[in-house]
Amino acid sequence: MPGTPHEVVLLALREQPELFAEVLRRVVGIDMPGPIEVIDSNLRFAASLETRPDLVVRTPGADSRWTIIELQNRRDDRKCRSWPLAVSVLLQRDGMGDLVVITASRRVAAWAKRAAHHCGDRGTSLGLTPVILLLSKDHVEALLDPACPELALFAVWARCRGHGLEARQIATRAMQLTEELPAPLRDAQTRAILAMLSRQLLEDMTMDADKVPETKASRAFRLFFEQRGEVRGKAEGKAEGKAEGKRDALLTVLTARGLSPTKEECASIAALSDPAVIDRCIQAAVTAASVRAVLEVNGTPRRHRRAAPERARKPRTVKHPPRRR
Repeated sequence: MPGTPHEVVLLALREQPELFAEVLRRVVGIDMPGPIEVIDSNLRFAASLETRPDLVVRTPGADSRWTIIELQNRRDDRKCRSWPLAVSVLLQRDGMGDLVVITASRRVAAWAKRAAHHCGDRGTSLGLTPVILLLSKDHVEALLDPACPELALFAVWARCRGHGLEARQIATRAMQLTEELPAPLRDAQTRAILAMLSRQLLEDMTMDADKVPETKASRAFRLFFEQRGEVRGKAEGKAEGKAEGKRDALLTVLTARGLSPTKEECASIAALSDPAVIDRCIQAAVTAASVRAVLEVNGTPRRHRRAAPERARKPRTVKHPPRRR
């Protein structure tokens, strides 16, 4: 099943299909005339046969050519049959277009190039060779271009699958470029980048934040969690205002992670008053699996339901058999 990084990049392409044309131009040097629009990717050959590619776009005009876009970072043998089927349906309906496979793995790129080639026992062959967009290290600089900050999302998808130094550097630069976007788009892309980073990489990027001088990139990473709440609640340096801002920052982190606190957990968060404790909760919220785990960090108090009083047990009556005289 496709994971979160796959869905994040697919959503970005669906909402801004022109990003695909930009990646195509920068990676393989092919220009795709615009405008580009997304069309229905449910392709039906018969009532009982249907295939659904990741995304189908077209450039409206005299030729109205279509392009199937597939995000593929691992082998999927089902595509060996679904790709020829999808291309056949569109070929019959609109003429020939293109199948483009976007990947960051050389092994997957080699597989995708031959995946849809079939040969019968007597020599009959059927072959479909897609266009491969291999987002390798050589293309990182093109994707981390200040002139087009939206492409940073593809750099994170392609090169931040692990938690090594390269992944950390690319994620940091991507966050820095995201800061240059308008506010609504900046928040959306920041959430998308954070959703694609591994738990270990998030921990590496936050655990040493207080030990090193803050750069513009690390500031961008921190401000996403703290800025809105800190500015609204700081109240000119008062401890109460600072705690309020940090509580808002904690709720922002939980929302970005998709963790929804219950009424009791919201009450527990509202009761937090020590900024140091809230900071530890914010750091824990980056990787915690639940709101409960965040509230239990370093002994953070959490409200418990009162246990129902035990009912008094009735004394057991033992019947003795009558004595024989």
